[in-house]
Amino acid sequence: MRAFRIGMSRRMETLEAAEKESLQKLRQLPEGRLRIDEKRGKSRYYHVFGQTAKNGLYLGEDKIDLVRSLAQKQYLSNLLKSIRKEKKAIENYLRSYPSTSPEEVFAKLIPARKALVTPLFVEGEDYAKLWQAQPFEENPYLPEEKLFSTKRGEKVRSKSEAMIADTYFDMGIPYKYDYPVEVGNGKKKYVDFAVLDVRNKRVIYHEHLGRMDDPAYVCKNMTKLNEYRRIGIFTGKNLILTTEIDGCPLDMASFRKNTAELFGKALP
Repeated sequence: MRAFRIGMSRRMETLEAAEKESLQKLRQLPEGRLRIDEKRGKSRYYHVFGQTAKNGLYLGEDKIDLVRSLAQKQYLSNLLKSIRKEKKAIENYLRSYPSTSPEEVFAKLIPARKALVTPLFVEGEDYAKLWQAQPFEENPYLPEEKLFSTKRGEKVRSKSEAMIADTYFDMGIPYKYDYPVEVGNGKKKYVDFAVLDVRNKRVIYHEHLGRMDDPAYVCKNMTKLNEYRRIGIFTGKNLILTTEIDGCPLDMASFRKNTAELFGKALP
C-alpha cells in the first residue's frame, strides 16, 4: 500500500533525524555514567567511570548540573539503541514487503477488468471513484428550490452551497449533496454534503447553516444537530459546520484554506 510505504519512509526520516541529534548531543556530554542510590526516600548521586566500576564519586548538591548531564547521557544512549532497533526492523520489514500490496491488485487491472470486479481492497483514486459511484436516495423535499448550478452540473439550494460544492470539486475532493443519514427509528435527515476523506477512508459530513439570523431556522437545525450527535456525528470528529447571516456572508477564502489543510490538498 502506497500510503503505508510513505508513512514508513517518513518514520525513517524522523528516526534518522533523532539519531543524528542524539549523537551530536552525546559528544558534548561528560565521561562516565550516573549511579543513583535511593534510601529512605532520598536520592544520592555518584559519578562512575568504567563499565565494571560500582561505587563512584559522590556528587553533592553543588554538582547538580553534572548529575543532570549524566542522566541526560544515559537517556540519549538508551534512546539511540531504541532508534537503531526500530530502523533495522523497518528496513527488514520493507525488504520483505510484497511488491504488489492487496490494495494495488485492483489498481493494476485494466479498466475493462475493473468494470467486471467488485474489489475487497482498494485505495486512492479507485476508492474515490467507487465511493462516488454508489447511488443514494435523493432528498424529496422541495426539489424545485434547487436553483443554483455547480461546476459538476448539479443543482443546489443556495449560492453559498454552490460555492462550497465548487470548492470541493476544484480540489478533487469527492462529495455527495443532500445525502441521507439514518438518525434512528427509520427516520432520515439529509445532510448538505457527505465528503470523502480519501487519505483516511472516512466520510466527513458538512452542514451549511445559511440563515442563522432566523430563530425558527436556528431551532430546526439545532434539533437536527442533536440528532446527529446521538448517532456519532459531531464537530471535532466528523462534522464540518459553516454559518452565515444576512450582512455577514461565508468567508470563502478561509473555507478554502481550511478545506485544503483538512484534506491535504493544494489551494486551487
